[in-house]
Amino acid sequence: MPDLKIELRCRKDENHGIYHSETKRAIINLGTHESLDDLYKTINHETFHHCFVEADEIDDMDEDQEERMIYCIQWAEFSIV
Repeated sequence: MPDLKIELRCRKDENHGIYHSETKRAIINLGTHESLDDLYKTINHETFHHCFVEADEIDDMDEDQEERMIYCIQWAEFSIV
């Protein structure tokens, strides 16, 4: 699997992070996070976007479905219990 590049930026932006599939790069804006745990969730979120693209699953989902899938994956350990 091609490598994901993660770029950390020290600025506040409307997005916590964004994934660019054409360059396989995720930009994480540090200024919008409230905690280290919040930062880790964003890094994981953008990594899931990358994994979906690399697995060719992105054509089977629209943006809303993709975001919902990532949300469910990230909160699964809390909702299963």
